[in-house]
Amino acid sequence: MIRLYYAVPGSLSIRELYERADSNTRRIFDDSAKAAHDYCSLFCRVLSDIGLAEYGMDPEQLQIYKNEFGKEYIVDKPVYYNVSHSRELLCSAVSDSEIGVDCETVCEKDWDALSSRFFTKREYEAIRDSSDPLNEFFCVWTKKESYVKYTGEGLSRPLDSFDVKDIENIQTTYRIANTYLTVTGDISHIRFMKEGN
Repeated sequence: MIRLYYAVPGSLSIRELYERADSNTRRIFDDSAKAAHDYCSLFCRVLSDIGLAEYGMDPEQLQIYKNEFGKEYIVDKPVYYNVSHSRELLCSAVSDSEIGVDCETVCEKDWDALSSRFFTKREYEAIRDSSDPLNEFFCVWTKKESYVKYTGEGLSRPLDSFDVKDIENIQTTYRIANTYLTVTGDISHIRFMKEGN
């Protein structure tokens, strides 16, 4: 089962987040100097802690490592998590199998240049021919990023090396307000958990 936790930036203060964070997350936050980005990262880690606790794990006791591409994982525990944040949404997906999540808020972008450069020809043509190319671009973007996070390769894998049509059986995409959110993994059971109200 995938538990998808999401919140709106600003729904909790930095102090409230810090008080809810485990000691490892507090240390990472204390060592950093990028306040706005770190607020979002801290919030996502707190969402992950909530999800891990629901799986019966104490975030204080977990040893978290990173693979060679930077994806975090927990050693010797049957649980996986992944986080993402955008201007209008923060999210964490926690699951009993590999997981990837990405969210992107729709904003002005040169969708034509970006999709022709980074996406497959078929994806580019589908975006170009859609009734709303900008929205379609963001939808495809979240699918691609969610997938490379799922595989653990991150952006070391070129985004034009696979087509989202070939992986649609392991993905689901949602639109929350002005933000696309895609989850990649065992999508047969997804439970939404809104946090930070």
